[in-house]
Amino acid sequence: MKRLKTIGISIIALYLVISLMLLNFQEQLIFRSQTLPKDFAFTSSLAFDELFLKAPDGAVLNGLHYKQENPKGVLIYFHGNAQTLEYWGKWAEELSKRYQYDVVIMDYRGYGKSEGKRSFETMLADGMLFYEYCKTKFSEDQITIFGRSLGGAFATHVATKTNAKRLILESTFTSVYAIGSKRFWFLPLKWLLKYPFQNDENIQQISIPTYFIHGTKDGVVPYEHGQTLYQKSGSSAKKLYTIEGGEHNNLVGYPKYFMALDEVLK
Repeated sequence: MKRLKTIGISIIALYLVISLMLLNFQEQLIFRSQTLPKDFAFTSSLAFDELFLKAPDGAVLNGLHYKQENPKGVLIYFHGNAQTLEYWGKWAEELSKRYQYDVVIMDYRGYGKSEGKRSFETMLADGMLFYEYCKTKFSEDQITIFGRSLGGAFATHVATKTNAKRLILESTFTSVYAIGSKRFWFLPLKWLLKYPFQNDENIQQISIPTYFIHGTKDGVVPYEHGQTLYQKSGSSAKKLYTIEGGEHNNLVGYPKYFMALDEVLK
């Protein structure tokens, strides 16, 4: 009996240790952030402005605004959980050139040159900060919100609070809980998550035209997440673009991906 009690105490202690580790290290699991030197110089064949927007708590967020001479509107693009504007800026530049839109893109706190202490509330507010910047240059009926993977969480949050023209979600999850529960099924994640990012709740509140792009072989955010978001979407003008065989990071290699964007951004 004493041995069983010892084993039981050991199991409980291990469970608590693992729970505390997840609580303390979940930022490293969710945000695969890298930094850039403050003097890093972005380059582009397009005209662009480097942005430094100040949040209410004093944090300074770095972004880029790629420009067209006669833009059809502006895309505000929220990128995935890895890399910085050194990488994502090239994609933003490509979108701008291909579709003749201005593109505004930001680095999240702890990414690139962006600073500030992270929290669920402040990070979502940072997304709104860059949307408000877009509103100083364009009317809301000219603003397209585009979120990829983790960026979908910022995109759906902003879309619930604004009257943008449209929303595009690429490889976006329903919630961090839904992703995490597959890996950490034995932990009380709902109590431990500091960054719930609940797109499945946000999407029901969004009525603007909404477009979903997802690969059927996505091993990071399963295709079923895109299907669920599409089904729960509160928009009467919505469409799911299925990329057969597409994975999480290779959709640009499929002609149907650009066919989808061609249709949405025409």
